[in-house]
Amino acid sequence: MPTTPRTSTTHFSRIARRLSRETGMGYQSALTTVQENADRIMQQGPRLDAAGCDMALRLLMQQDLEFWGPGIGAHMWPQQYHPVSMELLHSGLCTEAMKAADRARDQDQPQPCGSTFDPSYLAAAGVEPLDYGAPEEDDDWDEEPEEVDQALLEPVDEPDRWRRHVLTQGVRPVYRLPDAHSLLPAVREELLRLAPDEARARLEQLHAEQPAAAEAYVVRAELHLAAAHEAGLERDHDVLDAARRWYECAVAVAEVPLAFPMYDGGVLLWREESNRPLLRGLYGLARVAHGQKRWNCAEMILMRLLYLDPVDEQQAGVLLREVRAAAGIAQPGETA
Repeated sequence: MPTTPRTSTTHFSRIARRLSRETGMGYQSALTTVQENADRIMQQGPRLDAAGCDMALRLLMQQDLEFWGPGIGAHMWPQQYHPVSMELLHSGLCTEAMKAADRARDQDQPQPCGSTFDPSYLAAAGVEPLDYGAPEEDDDWDEEPEEVDQALLEPVDEPDRWRRHVLTQGVRPVYRLPDAHSLLPAVREELLRLAPDEARARLEQLHAEQPAAAEAYVVRAELHLAAAHEAGLERDHDVLDAARRWYECAVAVAEVPLAFPMYDGGVLLWREESNRPLLRGLYGLARVAHGQKRWNCAEMILMRLLYLDPVDEQQAGVLLREVRAAAGIAQPGETA
């Protein structure tokens, strides 16, 4: 008597498609990887729902996980900032971004603003800090994953979870990035007056003249997406690839100062104008990843963005909820 398959091949195909989009390895290679790890994947349950497929993807990519709710894994909230551009090297950071960062190596260090970010206002609003417990020693991905008691997992949606994590981190120093990351107001006004082709040519000139001006790359991505939106092509594959390229350049350039020892994990708030090119670049890069269905990458970027700017002027927490929903992860009180 034939045995019943433990799960539908459709689930393996879904995981393989997501693995291919996240890593660029191609669907056939991704499907082979999924099939070779079938036993590990099936530990997520005999019938893989969206949360199970999402967890399987994270296991295949050997990522650190944090459990957010029944059967749901997520990237760990950062305890210190790891540059997004370095993380993307593993999944194909564009060559333009690497060259742009090399040209912009001669930058000032981030400067402390002489103030601190105190999240105690969250406690006053009734938010409770997270209890992470003692860190586990000798965590080894080669070992069998530890079984999780589903009944002990607290279903908390993304923004609420983020606020609790921010409160747990406590008081942090405030920094500002170099002014060289920003364009002069007169240059911004000039770019707005130019026709699209002229604006592109002017931005090319700015890339050469001001290699540390991360905002020039952000503006180039934004103008590209705006033109595509007017033409009804904002979801076009080539359009998103081009926007991704320029956002990656912006992030790689603006993250150069964060490698300095002086930066000790403080916040980079939106109110400091010189911080905005990096914050805008991260948010834009996450939106593009969302549009390309690279939800795992989008989530990683948004978590790092929220670490830098916990006040969240750009509403990254809202986008994070959208990304998780697009991956099929139901929020508390919703049905999958």
